[in-house]
Amino acid sequence: MAIQTQPKDVQVHIDPYSFLAEIQVLSGNPVQNYNKDTNDYEPDRSLIPCVLMPYISVQDPERLMNGSQAITGAEWYEGAPKADGSNRIVNNDDYVVSATGKPTYSLTVKKNVDYNSPIELHCIFSITDKRKNTQEKFERSTVLRTSIFDSNNYSLKINRPKGWTINPLEVIPNSKGEWLYSITAQVYSGEDIVSDANAAYWWQVLDGTTWRDFSEDELDVFVSGKNANGTWGKTLTLDARFFRNISVRVRGAYYSGMRPSSPTSDEMQATTSIKVEMPGTLRADIRQTKGIKINSRMNTTVGYECILSYNKQLIDSSKDSLFVIDWYAKSAKAGSTAKNVGRGRTVEFIPSTYSFDPLYPISIYAAVKMYAVTALVTTSDNKVLTTSDGKLIIISKYE
Repeated sequence: MAIQTQPKDVQVHIDPYSFLAEIQVLSGNPVQNYNKDTNDYEPDRSLIPCVLMPYISVQDPERLMNGSQAITGAEWYEGAPKADGSNRIVNNDDYVVSATGKPTYSLTVKKNVDYNSPIELHCIFSITDKRKNTQEKFERSTVLRTSIFDSNNYSLKINRPKGWTINPLEVIPNSKGEWLYSITAQVYSGEDIVSDANAAYWWQVLDGTTWRDFSEDELDVFVSGKNANGTWGKTLTLDARFFRNISVRVRGAYYSGMRPSSPTSDEMQATTSIKVEMPGTLRADIRQTKGIKINSRMNTTVGYECILSYNKQLIDSSKDSLFVIDWYAKSAKAGSTAKNVGRGRTVEFIPSTYSFDPLYPISIYAAVKMYAVTALVTTSDNKVLTTSDGKLIIISKYE
């Protein structure tokens, strides 16, 4: 009589691919000029639209899907995508998605952008991974901005869009661990740059609904940009560790001779809002590294590793400070509760140490908290604590 073995699964390993993903300009120009003398935009997008298209090119080690890939879906947003989708772009007078005669999922922009309010357009788009027959999503953004020509009047611009997001995973800290980001302002006369000797700047922060000067504590901890004489310079530098959301304003003035003590015009100002948050496309999985099979006494060491990825790319250990990973084991026995068995990117433990009933299997999972903000350590009466040599004591908070 013939006999047959039990079937055994064959593990399929698919090598990750590398890719270039971006938003391409098919026609038109993402940068406009506004002529204040004639009140005209050049080019006028109502006549010459700007057409944008998501693009991705893949290098596949298995050579199944090399080169540019067909876009299988796309969602366009004005500003960073909101959870409720309220800023998703739909066809209207300003935008057309997949316009007649244009590629599917392209965005035709007919909107003329105010020179004080650059627009950041986000696109979440997908392709088919032919090796796994799955849809893979990517997110990219591009900024539409306008420069101004004014032969008579002065104007003020900054080098940042109206709103932008800092992704902690993409931050490169300096040698002190600071996350420094700068915003630079410039006063113009028409298209000509006004020299620093004739331009004055004032920086403020939005507190609720009111603009106010930065406090001394803020200047001591995460804000810099003042000159030795106490006046503001053209560049504001922020340590992004110390806030989740912040809106700043710069006001400017032209002067000859004595520097004005306060702004002279409400028109010469620019604002920008910054959000610091981990990306929504971050994923966590676990894999077993030790103890695939344990004995009946459960005194075999088992090991696991948490695999973190973002935009289909693995997150290496250099970013471990942005995560708190707690490991839990739970018996299938009725009434059992999960037990914490370790913390960190990897964990090893002996199940019998935690008195699990060997008659029931156990399951393992990782609970991952992500970096939220850095805070000062204070006393109960809100006094800032420092080390013996006067350095501030700070801690990272995770959610």
